[in-house]
Amino acid sequence: MKFDLYQIDAFSSGPFTGNPAAVILLQDWLNAELMQQIAAENNLSETAFIVPGKDVAHWGLRWFTPATEVPLCGHATFASGVVIMRHICLQLDKVNFSSKSGVLSVERDGNNFVVDLPATPETTWIPPTDLSKGLETKIIASGGDDFPFVIISDATHVSGLSVETGVQLANENQSGELIVSAPGENGIDFVIRVFAPGVGIDEDPVTGSAFAAITPYWAKRLGKTRMKAFQASKRGGHVSVELRQNRVRLGGGAHEFLQGSISL
Repeated sequence: MKFDLYQIDAFSSGPFTGNPAAVILLQDWLNAELMQQIAAENNLSETAFIVPGKDVAHWGLRWFTPATEVPLCGHATFASGVVIMRHICLQLDKVNFSSKSGVLSVERDGNNFVVDLPATPETTWIPPTDLSKGLETKIIASGGDDFPFVIISDATHVSGLSVETGVQLANENQSGELIVSAPGENGIDFVIRVFAPGVGIDEDPVTGSAFAAITPYWAKRLGKTRMKAFQASKRGGHVSVELRQNRVRLGGGAHEFLQGSISL
């Protein structure tokens, strides 16, 4: 068996920035065990599998980390839309995906793209007592429950966290995931880092589902629905963020790194 594969850097300003995702085109779903093995072989934070729907603008979509299938991945959805609009049907300006998180869409925005995701409802989450000590700074707010986040006051402190510290703190939560965020600087409204050892990713470079979880907090705090955000990972990623009622729209650039096929 052979399948076409693309690797797209989502929310990217050029090579080696943003978050790489593999997108694999199928005609029908493979069994979950085989898709998991392929994702482990790719060893990227996410591998997306897409199958045709009723027409070229409608597809089925599933996401796998190297360790597990996940219910939502923003950057791999973004990458899947890029592949379809750049390689499958160049005339399309919007693609819809049926997924475990409902219908998601990706649209063209000039040379960039925008992915539309469900906003995570605001929930209360109380961090473990040792989390503030581990961060070595005061936690000023928290939330997120299934995808927990903490807010601190200093963007520089967010950028300076070691991956080892982030992983250790994330592992203290039942989900094994943690978003650390702070107000931004120099035209950036907020910054985040995302640690997710619970799903096999020590640090994710740019995380759509994390923005879906934390955007409602920042929209409420800053009093605006359109914002500029930066995920301060080693690769880094600039993301335009818009809250529309119960949806979050995330925009950015896309760089195509690799095109080829896999053989099984």
